[in-house]
Amino acid sequence: MVIKTENTAAGPVTLLPDEQDRYAPENLLLYRTSLALIRNLTDKGTFTEAEYCKIRTILNKKYCLPSGSIFAEAA
Repeated sequence: MVIKTENTAAGPVTLLPDEQDRYAPENLLLYRTSLALIRNLTDKGTFTEAEYCKIRTILNKKYCLPSGSIFAEAA
């Protein structure tokens, strides 16, 4: 039995975070949904405004949105 060690995929199967299309609709939808959830929890008192700002910054980085992007909420 021979075990193949070379890559047989025609191209990259998954993208690394810095290679993703940061403005893809799916990426923006996940970002805005996450942000809305955290905003809702902040409004209910689960998080403080300071914690909300920290989480917003983390989400901007997670979804590869620069702080100056029109899609990213200012951190």
